[in-house]
Amino acid sequence: MDTAPATPRDRIMVAAVELAGQDGVHRVTMSALAARARVSRPTLYGYFPDVAHVLQAWVEREVSQVQARLQHVLGTDADPIEVLSAYIDLQLAYFAESPTRALITVAALGSPPQSVARHIEGFQADVRELLVDLQTRARLRPEVDVDLLAGLVVAGITAVAPHVVSRRLTALEARKCLLDLLLHGALPDDRG
Repeated sequence: MDTAPATPRDRIMVAAVELAGQDGVHRVTMSALAARARVSRPTLYGYFPDVAHVLQAWVEREVSQVQARLQHVLGTDADPIEVLSAYIDLQLAYFAESPTRALITVAALGSPPQSVARHIEGFQADVRELLVDLQTRARLRPEVDVDLLAGLVVAGITAVAPHVVSRRLTALEARKCLLDLLLHGALPDDRG
């Protein structure tokens, strides 16, 4: 996973993810965590009151790192569809890189802590901005609710992530399926 985390706090978070991947999230104990992170129990409790808080801190850190990468993608002057595609690819690649990381992150996103919820709102606002740009360029139907569509894109990424993790779809195939469904719909044009 990470290479030799420098601080005890980082070692604790990495150890928690490793143990969760090995034994399951609900089987991680503070004792096992202290041993794996090579810190004393008082040191561990000085940083975190319980395993849930360790994993929450880890998810917050991960989401912040992904958000920084996404901002870089958004900073390009490319076509909005290309930017949206790259944005989705980056998120799906994150899940594809580590099944353990993906499972913990997706579980946390089901009931995210406030700081993660703010990042999710930021993801949705970024997608909304791209969709508004597409609508302004008349590349979306004028009646499309961009707020609803932005929410569906973010929810869709979470929905296709397990298919990427299980390798049923590559990140690129999942992105294509998601964009085809959201931007082109599932019904034929001749709805008679």
